[in-house]
Amino acid sequence: MEFRSLYPEELEVWLDHVTHVFSASRQYFSNHWHNDPWKDVEGIRVAVDDGTIVSTVRVFIRKMYFHGEPISVGGIGEVSTRPEYRKRGLATQLLKDSIQFMEDRQIAISMLHGSQRIYSVEGWESVPRYYAKKILIGRKQQAWHIRPVNFQDSNEVAQLASLYDTYSRKFNGTFVRDDMAYWTDWVKTESPHAWVAERDGVVEGYVSVRRRDGELGVKEFVASEELFAENGATSFFEVVLSDIITQMDKESLEVEYPAPIADGFNAPKVHSHGSTMYRVIQPAAFPSKIRRELSDALPALLHSQSEALTQDIQSHHIFWPTDGF
Repeated sequence: MEFRSLYPEELEVWLDHVTHVFSASRQYFSNHWHNDPWKDVEGIRVAVDDGTIVSTVRVFIRKMYFHGEPISVGGIGEVSTRPEYRKRGLATQLLKDSIQFMEDRQIAISMLHGSQRIYSVEGWESVPRYYAKKILIGRKQQAWHIRPVNFQDSNEVAQLASLYDTYSRKFNGTFVRDDMAYWTDWVKTESPHAWVAERDGVVEGYVSVRRRDGELGVKEFVASEELFAENGATSFFEVVLSDIITQMDKESLEVEYPAPIADGFNAPKVHSHGSTMYRVIQPAAFPSKIRRELSDALPALLHSQSEALTQDIQSHHIFWPTDGF
């Protein structure tokens, strides 16, 4: 058994492998490669038996906000082993290989979505994500023009990126999006139902949604500093969602959204699901003011925030599903 990085000429074979193991759309995995401006073929770790890829782990190179500062992240995804090769320790060996890859790249922290024991054994800690649910009534309003995002308009995308940076750095775990290609390729593809709130030609916020099982899920939400200062943008959030519900020709919908936004911890329903797991890779890669606190429990650090950004929010841990992998 050979453990190594994927060779560039093996990309199509690797796509065949993950499509086969997950029984998912090949286009989904292809999008996650071709729409990723930070893709690195050496971050795809493979186990090869007699010339055949039988197991793989991909490290997604990202940055995330942590106490207001961007830190480097290695996202673990596409962990997949052919059924006939399972329970041989291949995924465990590839995870160890991935850790070494991230250490060599001086990546600060690793994260993944899941809760399997294989990850905790290798040092990842589970950190819950909290969600709120409330029923919103469809209601048309006059303050903003609510319409779909125009990803073809570079000026509009630049406004979204600026709003996103200011708003998302208030939380921990949100990804940094400092390459416009990520917006025009990845975000456009992963959040096709994104809506802007525009007033006098200026975008003051936006929300991305998905419909599923009669429920409206919020994939991400952003509001300007002025709107956030009023009441954490709670009123803005509800007004925009109510307008979108009307445009969907619905009288009302139950909306699920990350509880740290829009006063969500006071919603009628608050629950935790879809925990994210984290593992410190290189403490020296953290900013010095954060490095001193790494001896504390990592989950506590992710739920808390620097004093300048606390805003009396119960938890600051968020992951926008748009960035999912």
